[in-house]
Amino acid sequence: MKSDPETLFVTSRVGLLRLRVQDWWRQSLGWVLEKVLHSPAKIKEFEYVDPITNETVFLSTGARYSVLRVGGRHFFFNRLTGRFDGTGTSLQEGVVARLELLD
Repeated sequence: MKSDPETLFVTSRVGLLRLRVQDWWRQSLGWVLEKVLHSPAKIKEFEYVDPITNETVFLSTGARYSVLRVGGRHFFFNRLTGRFDGTGTSLQEGVVARLELLD
């Protein structure tokens, strides 16, 4: 992204129109991907270490699950539906617990 002041503050009518069209296009594309195609969102892996408590927060995705790890706990979310599937200390534990609930 450019850092010159023109990209931060658009004053021309053409520039404002261009920004509005780009915003509309992104929102429309996101709506189609979510509502029509039921496409799961792309989530980038993320890791953050809290400097005060030295606790690690980590977000990762797999084929079926998005996993949020806070400290030693794992929180599993279904990638297609976004529903919370459970907690655990490892991916295998979360998958086994979910399979037992389905039986």
